[in-house]
Amino acid sequence: MTKRNRLIIASLLVSLIILIGYGTFTVHSKINTPPPNVTVFVHGYKGTAVSFRSMLNRFENEQQWGKKAIVCRVTADSQVLCDETGRFSSSSRLFVQLIFDNNRASFENTAYWLSKALHTLREKYKFEEVNIVGHSMGGIVSVKFLEEYAKKTGYPFISKLVVIGSPFSGLKDRSYLNRNSGPVAMDLMPQSAALEKLFKQKENFPSDVQVMAIASSGDQLVSVDSALSLNKIVPASNFHHAVITDPSLNHSGLHESKKVDQLIGRFLWAE
Repeated sequence: MTKRNRLIIASLLVSLIILIGYGTFTVHSKINTPPPNVTVFVHGYKGTAVSFRSMLNRFENEQQWGKKAIVCRVTADSQVLCDETGRFSSSSRLFVQLIFDNNRASFENTAYWLSKALHTLREKYKFEEVNIVGHSMGGIVSVKFLEEYAKKTGYPFISKLVVIGSPFSGLKDRSYLNRNSGPVAMDLMPQSAALEKLFKQKENFPSDVQVMAIASSGDQLVSVDSALSLNKIVPASNFHHAVITDPSLNHSGLHESKKVDQLIGRFLWAE
């Protein structure tokens, strides 16, 4: 073999190695393509399909921030029934609404049902990363999920969490608890064992989840201090909060408020 032929073969081998390297890199980059931007909405105590209906309608039709794609109903026997509201693209920004048939259950049961729903969304729709927006008790059970389930396999990664009027130190209106029933009424009492457990196991809260707590000065059920006491659980570098000073913005009105809409839009999507 001549020197010239040896040089040609060597050059071809180098080119082949470079091409193989680029091919490997290209495949790897496809595997790591960012997942769809999915946000899951979790209602609170006694919540129903109506709880987030108006907000999701505003997000989709007024703000054009995304599309309500799936409604998941979780039965009292832990079945997750998902109904697609229409055709949607996996590349679009999607909203998922969760509805618990038993909306007066304990934190423990509701957090378990939330875990079942999130597991289903990952398995059925391949959602690898989601945000969560929780109103009132929905924010509490979302934190409980993050402490007790999020680090286990089988669940999507939670990127950001928004809690709206969530009473992490309990409800301030004890008469409200006397007028209502269900295991969660006991859990929502100030200094309840269920709430104390959230603070005791704060070391389990994932260190890579960004959190926004929203409160209103007009909330007749949840004090600003109670809503912001989540800062004792979430690492300081990941905790964000906003207090709306509006005496007319009560607890149920939080998910009907365009002020709250704007806070969520900026935090989740920089809209």
